[in-house]
Amino acid sequence: MNINEQVELLMQGTEYGDESLRKTMEDELRQRLIDVEKEGRKLRIYCGYDPRTSDLHIGHTVTMRKLRQFQDLGHEVIFLIGTYTSLIGDPSDKDKLRPLLSQEQTMENARTYAQQAFRVLDPAKTIIRYNHEWLSELKFADLIKLGSNFTIQQFLTREAFRKRWDGDEAIYLHEFFYAIMQGYDAFALKTDVQVGGTDQLFNIVTAARKIMGALGEKPNIGIIMSILPGTDGVVKMSKSLGNHIPLGSTPEDMYGKVMSIPDAAMGQFARLVTRWLPG
Repeated sequence: MNINEQVELLMQGTEYGDESLRKTMEDELRQRLIDVEKEGRKLRIYCGYDPRTSDLHIGHTVTMRKLRQFQDLGHEVIFLIGTYTSLIGDPSDKDKLRPLLSQEQTMENARTYAQQAFRVLDPAKTIIRYNHEWLSELKFADLIKLGSNFTIQQFLTREAFRKRWDGDEAIYLHEFFYAIMQGYDAFALKTDVQVGGTDQLFNIVTAARKIMGALGEKPNIGIIMSILPGTDGVVKMSKSLGNHIPLGSTPEDMYGKVMSIPDAAMGQFARLVTRWLPG
């Protein structure tokens, strides 16, 4: 498959909410593919999954399937388990504070994540990493330096924070750290590409790219995927909302839950979690 064909395949299912941003990411992906071919190496790609619970669900497979496309094209894929970022929890799509978890809880939840992911990813071609390996080593001075790259105003452009601000609801300082921590993951892994959902747009396109540039690395490319709705066909699939289909479900249970999905949402499911390609 030539470079243009790779780009066309890899950009399928992406959603940026801005055509100029999509064009920028597509152009950068094409150029990075040209560059790594000249350098005699493959792209290095990652996506992170926070073990806030012990189950992955088919909503997670949207980004996993994109990782698998990169694997099938011969590129290097990292499945990152967010054993440190999950202590806070991503506030991106939350309208209230998420409870803090202990390190013991996150490690226990993470225990089977890799095996669940291997239902989609090729285990022989997957590198498993845990972000406590580097985030737990950061000192307070490091956080000050990283935080100096951002303003409060930048964080308040995020819809979830803006709603809480406008509603005079509390926004806690540690919630701002999440995007910075995720941005540092990209730097620590020295990746070319980061895959994530539309709820990760700020974390990937703003935070990660800015931190990588500030620390002397070439900013990575964001492959931003559409979000899969839950079995209600309306809101994001989430265990906390009870509208999820666990990857570890029995075939009978999974079939029953899929059959409960409203017809109006089936187009999204076909596009995001099957190999069907629109003509």
